Parts: sequence; structure tokens; C-alpha cells
Amino acid sequence: MAAALLSHIIAIIIFHLCTSSNTVAFRLRPSQYAYADAIRELPAHALQSVSDASRATSQYRVGLGYDIHRLVGPNNGGKPFKLGGIDVEGSGVFVVGHSDGDAVLHAIADAVLGAVGRGDIGEHFSDLEAANGNLDSSVILHFALSEARNLGYRPCNVDVNIVLQRPRLGAELKRRITASIRELLGLGVCVNVKAKTNEGLDALGRGEAVACQSVVLLERI
Repeated sequence: MAAALLSHIIAIIIFHLCTSSNTVAFRLRPSQYAYADAIRELPAHALQSVSDASRATSQYRVGLGYDIHRLVGPNNGGKPFKLGGIDVEGSGVFVVGHSDGDAVLHAIADAVLGAVGRGDIGEHFSDLEAANGNLDSSVILHFALSEARNLGYRPCNVDVNIVLQRPRLGAELKRRITASIRELLGLGVCVNVKAKTNEGLDALGRGEAVACQSVVLLERI
């Protein structure tokens, strides 16, 4: 089964290489031409079946997540500033969001959902629904992890970029954020958190927002 599936996938790749006008010419073996000829004859639903089967049997899945939230000063309607489930205390900065506005957990949750093809957090936790107001972002992340688990996957590696002009995130705060994420995901998950400024450029660089990027690798359970 696996060998046949691999042969079909190779044939699809060869087909696209052979039919693309932008492909640099290269030499194919006769057997490869046979695969390419065979794949041209496959109906669209057969190609989709191969694609679906490949996704269903993948050992690993990769997801990309992103989130951004506006930041305000005191007495401007903001909420306590949280990153990765950790309160950034004494910063004088507050976050604007329908939920608790944790950009780190939102980005990770989106990456998990993306890896298993389950949309994004906005589809599952609409900011138009009052029930999601002030929602703890760990609830959102646990939902995403549950979706992945139901499809037979769990996180094994998480890489996070936090883009924040101020306050600066020191080593100790990054360590606490990393530990918090690891606790939420499972102690066996490799978690790395990096902090970046935006070099004074645009809204992020002016300190008007915090953004987060996350790449998540899932493995089959």
C-alpha cells in the first residue's frame, strides 16, 4: 500500500515537471515517462484521492500561525498584557482583544489547527460572540490540541517569534513563557521562544502592537 502510494506521488511530481512550461529541461528514465503518461490519464477524483491518502498517512504535519494585538497605555480600555500564559507585569502596557489577547497562544493554536486542516481560531472562537469575551487563551489552545489529537497527532516541536518593541523581553521572562507553553502542550514538546523588536518600523516598531509568529511540528501518535 505504502509503495503504491509513493509511486503515485512520484508520478504526480513528474507529471507537473513534464507539463510545466517553466521547468528546466532534464532527462527522464523510460520508467519515469511511463509514470508521467499514466498520471495524465488519471481523472481528477483519483488525483484527489491520492492527495487525501497522503495527508491521512503523513507521519508529520507542519502548521504556521500568526497573531497581532493592539497595545495601549493605562486607562485606555486594555486588558492585562499576557504572553504565552504569563502576565507581563509592571510594563505599563495593556492589550486590546476580545479574548484575553494572548498573541502567543493564539499563534500557536492557529498553527496547530493549520497543521491538521481545521481552519483558524476565528472560525471556532468568533470575536462577534459575547461568550468568547475575556476568554482565557489556554482554552483556545486546548481546543486546537484536541482537534489535532482527534486526528491522531500531537505537537513535538514549537518555535515562536514574539515581535515587541517595548517592553523588552529579557531572558528570565522568555524562560517563564517557554515553561508555560511547554506545560500547556506537554512536557515532552521541544519549545523555543525568540524575542524581536521591529527596529522602530511601523506600528510594531512604535510600540502600538505585539505580533507573534509560530511554526508547529506535529507527529502521529
